[in-house]
Amino acid sequence: MTSVLSVFKIFFTQGMQRTWGKAKLNYGYATMALYRSNPMRYYLFTMTAKKFLGWVVSLAIAFVILFFILPMFILNLIFSIPQMLANKAEPSISKKMVAVLDIEGVMTDGKDVLTQLYEQVEAKNVKGVVLRINSPGGAVAPAQAIYDAVRKLKERKPIVAVMDTVAASGGLYSALSATKILAQPGTLTGSIGVIVQLPNFGKVTDRFGVELMTIKSGEFKDVGNTFRAMTDRERALLQSTVDGAYSQFFNAVVESRKLNEADVKKWADGRVILGSDAKTYGLIDGYGDIYDAGRIIFEELGTPLIAGESPDFTYPMEDSYAEVRKILGVISSLPELFGYRNLELKFMML
Repeated sequence: MTSVLSVFKIFFTQGMQRTWGKAKLNYGYATMALYRSNPMRYYLFTMTAKKFLGWVVSLAIAFVILFFILPMFILNLIFSIPQMLANKAEPSISKKMVAVLDIEGVMTDGKDVLTQLYEQVEAKNVKGVVLRINSPGGAVAPAQAIYDAVRKLKERKPIVAVMDTVAASGGLYSALSATKILAQPGTLTGSIGVIVQLPNFGKVTDRFGVELMTIKSGEFKDVGNTFRAMTDRERALLQSTVDGAYSQFFNAVVESRKLNEADVKKWADGRVILGSDAKTYGLIDGYGDIYDAGRIIFEELGTPLIAGESPDFTYPMEDSYAEVRKILGVISSLPELFGYRNLELKFMML
């Protein structure tokens, strides 16, 4: 009986091996036929979950570049040609010349503004600077750098800030140290506060079977890791950092505008403030546009313009290359959206 079972076991095992071998061979033939008939279906059929996730991300980036970034780049290039030609003309010489510098959009880098601030203060034919702000804020450091530069340079030439549609959070911070601050009653400003936002892709990676291995030198080296939940100690650390940056913002408001701390605490809680309320609170000096700002500059110099006379403006930052650099900057920053960590303090209105 034992020998009969042994013989049956041998035949069964060999039969299964032959069957499995044929199945693997048939699978190979099937996938090869699928590759020859439809390579895309073959690729999707054989890819792992990790490869699939990478493929989806790459496709999304390519879609954004092809249908949004590239058309914007081409249109900006086309419409900026007249401006490029105009910039080649020699700047006019005037005794009432005022430079207008724009802070526009989300603040990620203050290099261009800072460079122009120093250049226009050094320019002999420029009597003062108008800082026109249309920004919801952005990174902390650029706003603080502009604030500090304006505080120093206004001792040499008047610098008047003009708030446009929105000058909130970091946009407001940049204006605080100006000689005078103007806005419109409907300007959106305020939003005095600091924010850190971090996505958590942990559930997504778990769903597709992707695991990120982290080797670090200290407990807080990967604070802001977007592939796992935040610990209580990490949250406390980031909260203390946010509180410290907020304290710097709060003190800048109080000191530059010479306001009472107790009064400022009533509305410096992140809320958006209309220009009309900002005037009541003492955040701005009055209502006006760049022409009013230009007249204030000459009043500060002790040579006020006569009635009906307007200042002459130069716009050193208005060049097509700046727009091209912004677009290229957006393209280059796309991979960061899907990066490992994007921890940044922001003075920003959301």
